[in-house]
Amino acid sequence: MDARDAVPLEIEPFGNPELLASKLRDSGPVHKVTLPDGMPAWLVTGNQEVRQALSDPNLVRSIEAASPDLHKYLGLASSDFVLTRHMLFADPPDHTRMRKVVSKAFTPRRIERLRPRIQEITDELLEPVLPLGEADLVAALALPLPIAVICELLGVPYADREEFEQYAETITGINASSTHEEVIAAGQWFDKYTTQLVESRRRRPGDDLISAMLAAMDEEARLTDLELRSNVFLLLAAGFETTVNLIANGLLALLRHPEAMAVVRDDRRLLHTAIEEILRYDSPVSSITYRFAAAPVKIGDVEIPAGDHVALSPPMANYDPAKVSRPAEFDITRSPNPHVSFGHGIHFCIGAPLARLEGEVAFGTVLDRMPGLALAVPPEKLTWKPSFIVHRLDSLPVTFDPARR
Repeated sequence: MDARDAVPLEIEPFGNPELLASKLRDSGPVHKVTLPDGMPAWLVTGNQEVRQALSDPNLVRSIEAASPDLHKYLGLASSDFVLTRHMLFADPPDHTRMRKVVSKAFTPRRIERLRPRIQEITDELLEPVLPLGEADLVAALALPLPIAVICELLGVPYADREEFEQYAETITGINASSTHEEVIAAGQWFDKYTTQLVESRRRRPGDDLISAMLAAMDEEARLTDLELRSNVFLLLAAGFETTVNLIANGLLALLRHPEAMAVVRDDRRLLHTAIEEILRYDSPVSSITYRFAAAPVKIGDVEIPAGDHVALSPPMANYDPAKVSRPAEFDITRSPNPHVSFGHGIHFCIGAPLARLEGEVAFGTVLDRMPGLALAVPPEKLTWKPSFIVHRLDSLPVTFDPARR
């Protein structure tokens, strides 16, 4: 790709579809850009075109299809990063085989069984702040809840969670706030840690997801040791990020639309459609990267040469007026809701049901136990993590009516 006529993009617009649209040269669904880390890409912004790209078998995850001049940008997909053999970076048939094992372990029944424990963790997290009448809901709830849930699901000891969080933050800050050396070091830590976890479950199986994955393997769907460890890493490091942002961004959306918050508080039947609208209105994921044209690919009216990098913008796809009426309006009754915040096609987020469940419990509990909830600062004072991959608030300070001790 000739970068001379590409639109250079900074981090800030990626989480803001209206701002990003203003930075692009035209209103078409495919744009030649340079990402904030310097990587050239075709950025797909149309809803239908994003779905097309996510379903096209000629757009692959394998870095072998990438033009050689792109390899220096590949970060988590580079050969320096040891845990790359997971389903997110795999193409069929390897992807099909890996996902079969994880899906057999990560069942809807197993997820729904977590509801009482998710409620219990949520109550435990909120209990210390309820008498105070003020809190940072990122630090108090949105961050620790998904970490606690995924760690319990995979059997990570409570004492290890702080260190796990530190290295996971490094991984999810890739291409923006984390250096290549820091990401590689974090990967080495996860490699040692997942090795210990897997060996522990082989010796002493339990009621956890790793044990279930080991039990789910058969002759048709076996994982190598590296594939197993890589998929455990994927569930650990990436498994909580979408949920953190769903909860934080969702609380912010409700706080900025108090009439919608009041309606949901009065009628919990609307919570399911409200969660889908939160996912559309402020996507937890700012961009999906690392797809490469294994052969020339046509998306919309644009012919993309073999070897080029294709990135996708869920926020802009979620605001596409061709698919979404009144896209800038926060409508908790919107149905159907054609958002692509969890992806589409074979790589649709396997943890989406768990994220929705955690969001349902978190929002419901906050609405129940924090009457008078309001932002403690003007919305323009809020800041975001410096990443163009995920859209996460640094903090969400709020006030509410304090509970009596």
